[in-house]
Formats: sequence, structure tokens, C-alpha cells
Amino acid sequence: MIDQNILIRRLSFTAYFAAVFLLFLYLLFPYDRAASKLESEVRRRAPVELSIARIAPRFINRFELTEVVVSDQKGRVLFESPSVKAAVSLLGLLRGTFSLEMKAKAYGGDLLMKAQQGRGGQIFFIDANGLDLGSYRLLRDAGLKISGKLGGNIEMTGDTGKGRLWLKGLTSRELTIKGFPLPDLDFEQCWLEAEIKGDRLTIRKLELNGKELTVRCLGDVVLRERGTINLTVKLKPSERLAQEQAGLLSLLKNRDAEGFYQFGVGGTLSEPAPRL
Repeated sequence: MIDQNILIRRLSFTAYFAAVFLLFLYLLFPYDRAASKLESEVRRRAPVELSIARIAPRFINRFELTEVVVSDQKGRVLFESPSVKAAVSLLGLLRGTFSLEMKAKAYGGDLLMKAQQGRGGQIFFIDANGLDLGSYRLLRDAGLKISGKLGGNIEMTGDTGKGRLWLKGLTSRELTIKGFPLPDLDFEQCWLEAEIKGDRLTIRKLELNGKELTVRCLGDVVLRERGTINLTVKLKPSERLAQEQAGLLSLLKNRDAEGFYQFGVGGTLSEPAPRL
């Protein structure tokens, strides 16, 4: 049996060398090169550009990325965050599975992203809360005056997934569709429930509720440049909005007992076409 003092001494030496190793790893690890490698890998695997100002360690398996920007190949910013905290599961690595969790502050809200890749395939999960649409640069650069708080979650397993999103206080101002001006609209609550399979998005429920207008939508969209659209849209305006938009509503002949005007949307993503 090993003497207790010898055992304590050996454990102390082991702890000391482990601490020194971790200290040197913390001080000497090439984090700048790691950021450049991560940026190049994203560029190689996806049609987007990733920019990271700095990677700083927080623990053995935890890192913080500062000034993170994702943009498309034309330079349009798709996502930006001042701080993203990332953690890699060490237990997952021992089991042969890569598991990554990231928490980000973005657009005045919180974003949680989880990714896992192993023998069972790929799993991707996003949970958002309180994202401010008015601060999203892509909408501002497009001249869209839209505001509201966005939340919900999306879960993907391979190329199949589902999502539930909500919007609170959604407003639109001075919007036009193909040169046709839309009235300014305010919606207190909005919900979206959808499923994804391959490149097909199936809308199970889309509802926007406001004092002046209620909108409901169901259907399918193929998410390609020339992907087809097959949607059924229902509109229920208030009496004031119906009088104000009498000319437009006169084109919609299909009205049900609840007061909803119904029409379809077909065509493609690049050239949608209403079916009155």
C-alpha cells in the first residue's frame, strides 16, 4: 500500500505540472492563427465570409470571439455581434462527436446556437430572444422601415427541420411592392410555424394580428433562386382600412363568412405573381 505522504506528494506534482501546462497553453497558444484558420475554413465550406477581430480563451474548452461579422460574397453583412462565447464539449470529443455551443449578444437580444456532428449525422439548433429588427443592417441597407422584436427557435437534423418564430410590435412604414405603395401597418403579435425538408419550406401557420389588419398564410416555397411559390393568403382589414383601400380590395372577389379576402401567390422567388 502506498504511503499517504508519498501519494499526496505525487498528486501535488501532477497538479503542479498540469497547472504549468495550462498556463503555457493559455499564454502561447496562437489564437490569431486560429482565428485566421477559422475564417478560411468558413470561406472554403460556405458562400459567406467570416471576420473575427480576436479570439480569447476563457477555460480549457471555452473561448470568446469579439467583433464577429458574417457577410455574403458581395460584402453585405448578414450577421454581426460584439461578443460570441463558444464552448466545445470535451465529453463529446471523447465519444467521437463534435459538439459546439455558442451564445451571442446581437441586435439588442440574445442568440443561442448549438451544432453537433457525429455518427448520427448533423444537428443544428438556434434559439433567439428579443432581437430588434430595426437594428438589422440588411433591412436598413435595403431601405425597409421595419421594426419589432423577434424570437423563437429552429432545429435541423440533416436537411430536415422545423421552426417556430414570433414577433412582437411589428411595424412597417412606407413599404412598396413592385412600385405599389402599402399602407403603414402595425401588428401586435405574429407567429410562424414551418417545416423544412431539403430545399422545400412548408408554412404550417403564419398569422399576423393587428388592429387594422389580420393576415393568415399557408403553403410551400422552394428555397432556390428560381424556386416556386405556392401560397394561400387571407386578409381581414378593419372597416377603416377597408374604406381606405377600397380600390385594392375590389380586385379580391373571394371573401368568406368571417370577412377574410383570399388570394394565392405563385410564380418564383425572384418573380412572385398574385393569383386573384
